[in-house]
Amino acid sequence: MGPILLVISLLCIVVGTWKLLGVVKEGKPGSKSLWAAVAIFGIMLFLLLKLLTDLQKVI
Repeated sequence: MGPILLVISLLCIVVGTWKLLGVVKEGKPGSKSLWAAVAIFGIMLFLLLKLLTDLQKVI
């Protein structure tokens, strides 16, 4: 389950950042908040996985 969530979080980070940069670069007032939320979700998921693996090592 961990590797699957890691891949999902990395995909969210990559796609969200790529699309956000594209929207900002084109100057469209469109879905900046959506792609920023996708990137932030990926970052938070990655940090949550890191925290859970560190806690698992301690216990």
